[in-house]
Amino acid sequence: MKRVTILSMVMAFLVLSGSTAMAADNIPVGVPLAMTGAYTGSGDDYFKGIKMAIDEINEAGGLLGKPVEIIRYDSKEFAPEVVMQGADYLCGQKKVTSVHAGWAGWGQDVRAYGKYDVPFFADDGSQAAVDVYRENPAQYSNIFQLTDVGIEQAKSMFRVLMALPYEYPNKKAVIINTDDSWGVEVGDTLESSFKKKGWKVAKRETVPYGTNEWGAILTRIRRIKPALIHIEIPSAQENITFFRQFIKKPTSSILSLGWGITPREVVENLGDAADGIVGEMPTGLPGPVAPNAAGQAWIDKFVKLYNHQIPAGSWATYTGVMAWAKAVTAVGDAYDFKAVNAYLRENGYNGHQGLIRWDKDNVLRAQEAAPVVHYQVQGGELKAIYTDPPTRAYKDSKFIVPRWIK
Repeated sequence: MKRVTILSMVMAFLVLSGSTAMAADNIPVGVPLAMTGAYTGSGDDYFKGIKMAIDEINEAGGLLGKPVEIIRYDSKEFAPEVVMQGADYLCGQKKVTSVHAGWAGWGQDVRAYGKYDVPFFADDGSQAAVDVYRENPAQYSNIFQLTDVGIEQAKSMFRVLMALPYEYPNKKAVIINTDDSWGVEVGDTLESSFKKKGWKVAKRETVPYGTNEWGAILTRIRRIKPALIHIEIPSAQENITFFRQFIKKPTSSILSLGWGITPREVVENLGDAADGIVGEMPTGLPGPVAPNAAGQAWIDKFVKLYNHQIPAGSWATYTGVMAWAKAVTAVGDAYDFKAVNAYLRENGYNGHQGLIRWDKDNVLRAQEAAPVVHYQVQGGELKAIYTDPPTRAYKDSKFIVPRWIK
């Protein structure tokens, strides 16, 4: 009996040791993205960039000679308690070496993942998230934002809308935005910018997610006859339903969907009926024609892999993974979090469009190597027409006056 017990203990030890060794052979990374709920589409777009990067790393022999393993977590709709549970699961239980999120919240993610030193990459674009970071930069030094804040993106949108080679028939604008941090930041900034330019914001609507019946708002828009309508709703369905109802009796208005033009469901669903709509993608790689050979090769590979254009966030999350992998390679230890974080802050990352750097808030502000790319739907696909900074027309692109403008 004792012999059996001792033998069982030895075998159990070997099994456990083998499991530990097996786990040590992989480098785990956490991926908290919406897999269910309203933001599933965006979560899928972000994941494609992450997976593409990790597949490339593994195909090249792994990181420090070990394969990188993805551990997913469903962030759902970013309720603070869900975000906190994700951080504790990925960093506390699974002991991941980095976390690659897309849009992950408006500051609650900074608090959740700031409890750990694990490098955390997010695409929040929220001043609220930056404000949390500023409360304690030393504690939150592992938080890296992959895009500029909504306020700065809104300023870029405004610059491009004013730079379009088009004569507006009047100076009346309508702004519709969601009731979250992102939507309010963008809406407030645009409203202020229009007023400074001498425009009248004839109507400002703040709506909840899930608004798909636009009859009352469209009735008022048709009475106002604005020269420009800007909608800032970072999910697909609301933008799709607005346009379908708008186009039944359109006003002669430039229609700008801001970030909302870039979730792939929008253009895929509307097709060439959407020709003429404008919008933007922060931290973008211009397409379908890239600025250089390296960028074009990346776009061609992405399209071949996924059979659709680059959606919002894919290139940003891909770049975040590659920046982290470069830092780990330089440091020589994926678990030396402080050294990896310091390397990222000090060296940035040389991506497809050149060297990118995070600022003092660990925010990847809009810069030439990671610009805000402004698109117009033409022929049922997104075509880059401007990049910013600096604000300039992109290559041989041409803005087309929408067919509904008479």
